[in-house]
Amino acid sequence: MNIGPAEPWLNVGAKLCENPLWDAASEALYWTDIPNGHIYRHAWATGETERIYADKVVGGFTLQADGSFLLFRERDVASYRPGEAPRTLASFEHEGSTRFNDVIADPEGRVFAGTIGRRGDSGGLFRMDLDGSLTQVAGGSGIANGMGFSPDFAYFYWVCSTRRRLHRFPYNRATGQLGDPIILFQGDEVDGYPDGMTVDSEGNLYSIRWGAKEHGLVVFDPHGKILHKAALPPRASSSATFCGPGLEHLAVTAADDSADKNREADLYLIREMPIAGREEHRSRIGL
Repeated sequence: MNIGPAEPWLNVGAKLCENPLWDAASEALYWTDIPNGHIYRHAWATGETERIYADKVVGGFTLQADGSFLLFRERDVASYRPGEAPRTLASFEHEGSTRFNDVIADPEGRVFAGTIGRRGDSGGLFRMDLDGSLTQVAGGSGIANGMGFSPDFAYFYWVCSTRRRLHRFPYNRATGQLGDPIILFQGDEVDGYPDGMTVDSEGNLYSIRWGAKEHGLVVFDPHGKILHKAALPPRASSSATFCGPGLEHLAVTAADDSADKNREADLYLIREMPIAGREEHRSRIGL
């Protein structure tokens, strides 16, 4: 597998960039700077980057079918359109969690959302159904992180950063139900912490490793076999998504780390990718 180098790409003076999301309709890349409560938009055609949101902390977000943003924040889920005030749709109170973290929409428009736990085992993974109801579907995680689906939607993938595990669940597309998981990969200290992830058009998984000593990007096949390892310049790499009109590039987000002398940007771009990505789904939460 031939993957090119990660090049410094975009700088916005962020603290922790996360949840990169490519929108094919507008050919723009969006991401959140969690501690600062910002969301940014980078227009592919013009190369212009702008801040489109500055308010409460956003752990993750989706694009809704109607073009609005669905923001998963500390204590609520809100609807947002740039230029308007966010509108709280549902409150979120979970004794073991401090805020939402990574989120992803499924093909039917539901949203799976992880949380940051108050303890190392008190956070979890939730599913928001189309009516806005929230159900916890996995627990025991301090940091519930990246997610993805297999191309045939037979499986759902979820990262528990705390336990350094990549899980694979049988997934029922009709109901959103998850079956019993297997541990697809168990990392160790040398691997750093698995953070965000994405899936390419052939079903391979691209796992970003926070604090990895050697390989910040590890690529797995659908059965957990390692296909490729690559170094990433920033030690505090956080997530990735395919981007570009043909989903032919990989954007990697990073966090500010004053001790990291190799970090030169908030976002990095890997231009040379052997396999293209897939378009992410839009949420259809009606509240």
